[in-house]
Amino acid sequence: MHQKLSDKCLWPSLGSKLVTSDYSEVFRWFGIEPQESMYLYAPVFRGVIGGKTVAVKRTHSPEAMGRWVRHLAGLGVPVVTPLAGPRRIGGYDWVAYPWIDGRTYDGSPADVRAAGELLGRLHVAGNAEGSTGLPGFEWPDHDEESVEDDVTGLDRVLKAYRPDLRGEVLGRLAPLLRSFMATTLPAIRDADLPVADVTMDFKAVNLVYSQAGPVLVDPDNGERAPRLLDLALAVLLFHNDLPDRPARLFDEMEWAAFRDAYLGHVRLTVRERELWPTALTYMLLEWGVWTAVNGGEVGDWDDPRQAAFLAALLTVDITRYPLEPPTL
Repeated sequence: MHQKLSDKCLWPSLGSKLVTSDYSEVFRWFGIEPQESMYLYAPVFRGVIGGKTVAVKRTHSPEAMGRWVRHLAGLGVPVVTPLAGPRRIGGYDWVAYPWIDGRTYDGSPADVRAAGELLGRLHVAGNAEGSTGLPGFEWPDHDEESVEDDVTGLDRVLKAYRPDLRGEVLGRLAPLLRSFMATTLPAIRDADLPVADVTMDFKAVNLVYSQAGPVLVDPDNGERAPRLLDLALAVLLFHNDLPDRPARLFDEMEWAAFRDAYLGHVRLTVRERELWPTALTYMLLEWGVWTAVNGGEVGDWDDPRQAAFLAALLTVDITRYPLEPPTL
Protein backbone atom coordinates (compact mmCIF):
# COMPACT_ATOMS: atom_id res chain seq x y z
CA MET A 1 0.00 0.00 0.00
CA HIS A 2 1.52 3.29 -1.00
CA GLN A 3 0.34 6.68 0.15
CA LYS A 4 2.14 9.96 0.53
CA LEU A 5 4.50 9.98 3.46
CA SER A 6 6.63 13.01 4.05
CA ASP A 7 9.39 13.81 1.57
CA LYS A 8 10.30 10.12 1.38
CA CYS A 9 7.51 9.44 -1.08
CA LEU A 10 5.92 12.77 -1.91
CA TRP A 11 7.75 12.39 -5.21
CA PRO A 12 8.22 9.00 -6.91
CA SER A 13 12.00 9.27 -7.05
CA LEU A 14 12.27 9.51 -3.29
CA GLY A 15 11.51 5.92 -2.35
CA SER A 16 15.04 5.54 -1.08
CA LYS A 17 17.67 7.72 0.46
CA LEU A 18 18.59 10.73 -1.62
CA VAL A 19 21.10 10.18 -4.38
CA THR A 20 23.05 13.32 -5.22
CA SER A 21 21.86 14.75 -8.53
CA ASP A 22 22.64 17.80 -10.59
CA TYR A 23 20.84 20.68 -8.91
CA SER A 24 22.90 23.36 -10.65
CA GLU A 25 19.85 25.01 -12.16
CA VAL A 26 18.22 25.19 -8.71
CA PHE A 27 21.33 26.81 -7.25
CA ARG A 28 21.57 29.20 -10.16
CA TRP A 29 17.90 30.28 -10.19
CA PHE A 30 17.70 30.85 -6.43
CA GLY A 31 21.19 32.31 -6.28
CA ILE A 32 22.54 30.00 -3.59
CA GLU A 33 25.85 28.21 -3.26
CA PRO A 34 26.12 24.62 -4.60
CA GLN A 35 25.94 22.17 -1.71
CA GLU A 36 24.84 18.76 -0.52
CA SER A 37 21.28 18.31 0.67
CA MET A 38 20.66 18.99 4.35
CA TYR A 39 18.09 16.18 4.46
CA LEU A 40 18.72 12.51 3.85
CA TYR A 41 15.57 11.71 1.89
CA ALA A 42 14.95 14.83 -0.21
CA PRO A 43 16.84 17.81 -1.61
CA VAL A 44 16.78 20.68 0.88
CA PHE A 45 19.34 23.47 0.59
CA ARG A 46 20.23 26.46 2.74
CA GLY A 47 21.13 29.82 1.27
CA VAL A 48 20.65 33.57 1.42
CA ILE A 49 18.20 35.49 -0.78
CA GLY A 50 17.85 39.25 -0.46
CA GLY A 51 19.77 39.20 2.79
CA LYS A 52 17.47 36.57 4.31
CA THR A 53 18.50 33.01 5.13
CA VAL A 54 16.24 30.51 3.38
CA ALA A 55 15.58 26.81 2.91
CA VAL A 56 15.09 25.84 -0.74
CA LYS A 57 13.04 22.69 -1.30
CA ARG A 58 10.45 21.03 -3.50
CA THR A 59 6.72 21.27 -3.04
CA HIS A 60 3.56 20.10 -4.76
CA SER A 61 0.51 22.00 -6.03
CA PRO A 62 2.54 25.18 -5.46
CA GLU A 63 -0.16 27.77 -6.07
CA ALA A 64 -2.61 26.07 -3.70
CA MET A 65 0.17 25.39 -1.20
CA GLY A 66 1.09 29.06 -1.23
CA ARG A 67 -2.52 30.10 -0.67
CA TRP A 68 -2.86 27.65 2.21
CA VAL A 69 0.22 28.66 4.16
CA ARG A 70 -0.51 32.36 3.61
CA HIS A 71 -4.07 31.75 4.82
CA LEU A 72 -2.66 30.11 7.95
CA ALA A 73 -0.15 32.89 8.54
CA GLY A 74 -2.88 35.47 8.10
CA LEU A 75 -4.76 33.83 10.96
CA GLY A 76 -1.67 33.90 13.16
CA VAL A 77 -0.83 30.20 12.79
CA PRO A 78 2.98 29.83 12.88
CA VAL A 79 4.01 28.36 9.52
CA VAL A 80 6.57 29.20 6.87
CA THR A 81 5.41 31.00 3.71
CA PRO A 82 7.35 31.21 0.43
CA LEU A 83 9.87 34.00 -0.05
CA ALA A 84 10.76 32.99 -3.63
CA GLY A 85 9.26 30.71 -6.22
CA PRO A 86 7.59 28.55 -7.16
CA ARG A 87 9.94 27.72 -9.98
CA ARG A 88 9.57 24.65 -12.19
CA ILE A 89 12.96 22.99 -12.49
CA GLY A 90 13.65 19.43 -13.61
CA GLY A 91 9.98 18.54 -13.55
CA TYR A 92 9.50 19.67 -9.94
CA ASP A 93 8.26 22.83 -8.27
CA TRP A 94 10.78 24.57 -6.02
CA VAL A 95 10.24 27.24 -3.39
CA ALA A 96 12.36 29.11 -0.87
CA TYR A 97 11.00 29.32 2.68
CA PRO A 98 12.46 31.55 5.39
CA TRP A 99 14.95 29.83 7.63
CA ILE A 100 13.45 29.62 11.12
CA ASP A 101 15.87 30.00 14.01
CA GLY A 102 15.07 27.89 17.01
CA ARG A 103 15.59 24.47 18.49
CA THR A 104 14.38 20.97 17.83
CA TYR A 105 11.68 19.16 19.79
CA ASP A 106 13.00 18.11 23.19
CA GLY A 107 10.34 15.60 24.22
CA SER A 108 9.25 17.64 27.23
CA PRO A 109 5.60 17.84 28.32
CA ALA A 110 5.60 21.52 27.33
CA ASP A 111 6.80 20.70 23.82
CA VAL A 112 4.22 17.93 23.46
CA ARG A 113 1.38 20.22 24.58
CA ALA A 114 2.53 23.00 22.26
CA ALA A 115 2.56 20.58 19.32
CA GLY A 116 -0.98 19.39 20.10
CA GLU A 117 -2.17 22.96 20.31
CA LEU A 118 -0.58 23.80 16.96
CA LEU A 119 -2.25 20.85 15.24
CA GLY A 120 -5.59 21.94 16.68
CA ARG A 121 -5.09 25.47 15.37
CA LEU A 122 -4.14 24.11 11.96
CA HIS A 123 -7.33 22.05 11.77
CA VAL A 124 -9.54 24.93 12.85
CA ALA A 125 -7.92 27.25 10.32
CA GLY A 126 -8.30 24.63 7.58
CA ASN A 127 -12.00 23.99 8.07
CA ALA A 128 -13.32 26.65 5.70
CA GLU A 129 -14.85 25.02 2.64
CA GLY A 130 -12.69 25.51 -0.45
CA SER A 131 -10.43 27.93 1.38
CA THR A 132 -7.24 27.20 -0.56
CA GLY A 133 -7.78 24.56 -3.22
CA LEU A 134 -5.31 21.98 -1.91
CA PRO A 135 -5.59 18.59 -3.67
CA GLY A 136 -8.18 16.25 -2.23
CA PHE A 137 -7.25 13.10 -0.35
CA GLU A 138 -7.00 10.05 -2.62
CA TRP A 139 -8.54 6.90 -1.21
CA PRO A 140 -6.54 3.73 -1.90
CA ASP A 141 -7.64 1.07 -4.35
CA HIS A 142 -5.59 -2.03 -3.59
CA ASP A 143 -5.86 -5.38 -5.32
CA GLU A 144 -5.00 -8.72 -3.76
CA GLU A 145 -1.51 -8.67 -5.26
CA SER A 146 -0.58 -5.32 -3.71
CA VAL A 147 -1.92 -6.44 -0.34
CA GLU A 148 0.17 -9.60 -0.47
CA ASP A 149 3.17 -7.48 -1.41
CA ASP A 150 2.70 -5.62 1.87
CA VAL A 151 2.41 -8.83 3.87
CA THR A 152 5.49 -10.23 2.14
CA GLY A 153 7.42 -7.01 2.65
CA LEU A 154 6.53 -6.93 6.32
CA ASP A 155 7.60 -10.55 6.69
CA ARG A 156 10.88 -9.79 4.96
CA VAL A 157 11.93 -6.93 7.25
CA LEU A 158 10.86 -8.81 10.36
CA LYS A 159 12.82 -11.91 9.32
CA ALA A 160 15.88 -9.78 8.71
CA TYR A 161 15.76 -7.44 11.68
CA ARG A 162 13.28 -8.59 14.33
CA PRO A 163 12.55 -12.30 13.97
CA ASP A 164 11.46 -12.29 17.61
CA LEU A 165 8.48 -10.11 16.64
CA ARG A 166 7.58 -11.88 13.41
CA GLY A 167 4.85 -14.13 14.77
CA GLU A 168 3.23 -11.43 16.89
CA VAL A 169 3.23 -8.73 14.22
CA LEU A 170 2.19 -10.88 11.26
CA GLY A 171 -0.42 -12.66 13.34
CA ARG A 172 -2.05 -9.34 14.12
CA LEU A 173 -1.44 -7.22 11.01
CA ALA A 174 -1.65 -9.70 8.13
CA PRO A 175 -5.40 -10.37 8.66
CA LEU A 176 -6.05 -6.64 9.01
CA LEU A 177 -4.17 -5.90 5.79
CA ARG A 178 -6.10 -8.58 3.91
CA SER A 179 -9.46 -7.24 5.14
CA PHE A 180 -8.56 -3.57 4.74
CA MET A 181 -10.47 -2.96 1.51
CA ALA A 182 -13.62 -4.64 2.79
CA THR A 183 -13.71 -3.30 6.34
CA THR A 184 -11.36 -0.53 7.47
CA LEU A 185 -11.38 1.53 4.27
CA PRO A 186 -15.16 1.78 3.74
CA ALA A 187 -15.76 2.49 7.42
CA ILE A 188 -13.67 5.67 7.14
CA ARG A 189 -14.24 6.58 3.48
CA ASP A 190 -18.03 6.33 3.59
CA ALA A 191 -18.55 8.04 6.95
CA ASP A 192 -18.64 11.59 5.55
CA LEU A 193 -16.14 12.74 8.15
CA PRO A 194 -15.26 16.45 8.43
CA VAL A 195 -12.41 17.43 6.14
CA ALA A 196 -9.90 20.23 6.44
CA ASP A 197 -6.71 21.50 4.85
CA VAL A 198 -4.21 19.40 6.79
CA THR A 199 -0.50 18.59 6.75
CA MET A 200 -0.70 14.77 6.57
CA ASP A 201 2.85 14.93 7.93
CA PHE A 202 2.61 16.43 11.41
CA LYS A 203 5.83 15.17 12.98
CA ALA A 204 8.26 16.63 15.49
CA VAL A 205 11.02 16.68 12.88
CA ASN A 206 8.93 19.15 10.86
CA LEU A 207 8.66 21.63 13.73
CA VAL A 208 11.13 24.24 14.91
CA TYR A 209 10.57 25.59 18.40
CA SER A 210 11.08 29.32 18.69
CA GLN A 211 10.61 31.37 21.85
CA ALA A 212 6.96 31.77 20.88
CA GLY A 213 6.42 28.04 20.34
CA PRO A 214 6.58 25.56 17.47
CA VAL A 215 6.60 26.65 13.83
CA LEU A 216 5.59 24.26 11.03
CA VAL A 217 8.55 24.37 8.66
CA ASP A 218 7.55 21.57 6.27
CA PRO A 219 3.92 22.01 5.16
CA ASP A 220 4.51 20.51 1.74
CA ASN A 221 2.45 17.34 2.06
CA GLY A 222 -0.67 19.41 2.67
CA GLU A 223 -3.96 18.26 1.20
CA ARG A 224 -7.68 18.38 1.94
CA ALA A 225 -8.43 15.26 3.94
CA PRO A 226 -10.42 13.95 6.91
CA ARG A 227 -8.93 15.73 9.89
CA LEU A 228 -9.34 12.54 11.95
CA LEU A 229 -6.80 10.76 9.74
CA ASP A 230 -4.33 13.63 10.16
CA LEU A 231 -4.70 13.37 13.93
CA ALA A 232 -4.27 9.58 13.80
CA LEU A 233 -1.15 9.95 11.69
CA ALA A 234 0.32 12.38 14.21
CA VAL A 235 -0.29 9.87 17.02
CA LEU A 236 1.58 7.13 15.21
CA LEU A 237 4.42 9.00 13.51
CA PHE A 238 5.10 12.11 15.59
CA HIS A 239 8.43 10.69 16.79
CA ASN A 240 9.42 9.23 13.40
CA ASP A 241 12.79 10.22 11.90
CA LEU A 242 14.04 11.96 15.05
CA PRO A 243 17.81 11.46 15.34
CA ASP A 244 18.17 11.86 19.10
CA ARG A 245 14.75 11.90 20.76
CA PRO A 246 12.31 9.20 21.98
CA ALA A 247 12.68 6.03 19.89
CA ARG A 248 9.03 5.18 20.51
CA LEU A 249 5.51 6.42 20.06
CA PHE A 250 3.78 8.70 22.54
CA ASP A 251 3.45 7.24 25.99
CA GLU A 252 0.09 7.61 27.76
CA MET A 253 0.98 10.86 29.52
CA GLU A 254 2.37 12.44 26.36
CA TRP A 255 -0.71 11.45 24.41
CA ALA A 256 -2.98 12.91 27.09
CA ALA A 257 -1.10 16.20 26.93
CA PHE A 258 -1.13 16.29 23.12
CA ARG A 259 -4.80 15.24 22.92
CA ASP A 260 -6.07 17.71 25.51
CA ALA A 261 -4.20 20.58 23.87
CA TYR A 262 -5.60 19.59 20.47
CA LEU A 263 -9.15 19.23 21.78
CA GLY A 264 -8.85 22.67 23.36
CA HIS A 265 -9.27 23.96 19.80
CA VAL A 266 -11.17 21.26 17.90
CA ARG A 267 -14.59 19.88 18.75
CA LEU A 268 -14.73 16.44 17.17
CA THR A 269 -18.09 15.10 16.07
CA VAL A 270 -19.78 12.10 17.62
CA ARG A 271 -19.03 10.11 14.47
CA GLU A 272 -15.35 11.05 14.59
CA ARG A 273 -15.13 9.89 18.18
CA GLU A 274 -16.84 6.61 17.32
CA LEU A 275 -14.45 5.97 14.43
CA TRP A 276 -11.26 6.95 16.26
CA PRO A 277 -10.02 3.36 16.75
CA THR A 278 -10.75 2.64 13.08
CA ALA A 279 -8.86 5.76 12.02
CA LEU A 280 -5.82 4.63 14.01
CA THR A 281 -6.04 1.18 12.39
CA TYR A 282 -6.37 2.79 8.96
CA MET A 283 -3.22 4.88 9.39
CA LEU A 284 -1.27 2.00 10.92
CA LEU A 285 -2.04 -0.21 7.91
CA GLU A 286 -1.55 2.46 5.24
CA TRP A 287 1.26 4.66 6.56
CA GLY A 288 2.70 2.60 9.39
CA VAL A 289 3.27 -0.61 7.45
CA TRP A 290 4.73 1.36 4.53
CA THR A 291 7.13 3.11 6.91
CA ALA A 292 8.34 -0.21 8.30
CA VAL A 293 8.67 -1.97 4.94
CA ASN A 294 10.35 0.99 3.26
CA GLY A 295 12.69 1.17 6.23
CA GLY A 296 14.25 -2.07 5.03
CA GLU A 297 15.06 -0.44 1.69
CA VAL A 298 16.50 2.83 2.99
CA GLY A 299 18.53 1.54 5.94
CA ASP A 300 16.23 2.67 8.75
CA TRP A 301 16.33 -0.76 10.39
CA ASP A 302 20.13 -0.49 10.55
CA ASP A 303 19.84 2.62 12.74
CA PRO A 304 19.25 1.41 16.32
CA ARG A 305 17.14 4.45 17.25
CA GLN A 306 14.95 4.24 14.18
CA ALA A 307 14.72 0.45 14.40
CA ALA A 308 13.41 0.77 17.97
CA PHE A 309 10.79 3.24 16.75
CA LEU A 310 9.70 0.92 13.91
CA ALA A 311 9.39 -2.01 16.30
CA ALA A 312 7.24 0.11 18.61
CA LEU A 313 5.11 1.18 15.66
CA LEU A 314 4.45 -2.39 14.51
CA THR A 315 3.57 -3.58 18.02
CA VAL A 316 1.53 -0.54 19.07
CA ASP A 317 -1.58 -1.05 21.17
CA ILE A 318 -3.91 1.60 19.78
CA THR A 319 -6.11 1.41 22.88
CA ARG A 320 -3.36 3.42 24.62
CA TYR A 321 -4.60 6.49 22.74
CA PRO A 322 -8.22 7.14 23.76
CA LEU A 323 -9.96 10.38 22.85
CA GLU A 324 -11.62 10.46 26.27
CA PRO A 325 -9.70 10.73 29.53
CA PRO A 326 -10.07 7.61 31.70
CA THR A 327 -12.97 7.67 34.14
CA LEU A 328 -11.79 7.84 37.74
